[in-house]
Amino acid sequence: MDVDRKVMYAFRGWIAFVAFMDLGTAVRSYIEKRSFLSKTISDLDEYVDGEFTASRVLGVYSILKAIVLIHCTLYIHYKPVVSMGICSLISNVLLYISETIYFRAATLNFYVVFPCILNAVTLAGLLYLPNSLKIWEYQDQGEDEDEMKSGMFRRKRNVRKRDKIN
Repeated sequence: MDVDRKVMYAFRGWIAFVAFMDLGTAVRSYIEKRSFLSKTISDLDEYVDGEFTASRVLGVYSILKAIVLIHCTLYIHYKPVVSMGICSLISNVLLYISETIYFRAATLNFYVVFPCILNAVTLAGLLYLPNSLKIWEYQDQGEDEDEMKSGMFRRKRNVRKRDKIN
């Protein structure tokens, strides 16, 4: 059990690192005013996207993904939050691959390969670790959250009634 806890804490740190990398991508998108999606015309050394719209869209997308991953780090014991993190990682990998291979809007370079590898490793961890470490086991024990809350309220009322009688 102790090793499982350490692995989960280390993995949560990894997810936070990936979220931090996405925040770095967002800041870089606004500072450099170009992204991996910005093509240059080699003769003119000018960007095709003169208003840098693609860069700003990638920046906002990276901020949203970082927020999702931060929530996934904090609330990894909830299945819907982990599912949301998985979906954001899949969409990010699909964005990079489709823009590079299918649409040819970018070249296959470090700024494409590194985030894809980072997100693929994180995705594999999110798919494997929560299930293998059984952090969701307590949710399947039969008691619903509402039933637990109502039981707690009943106990408090019973304690108050006993105090009034004595």
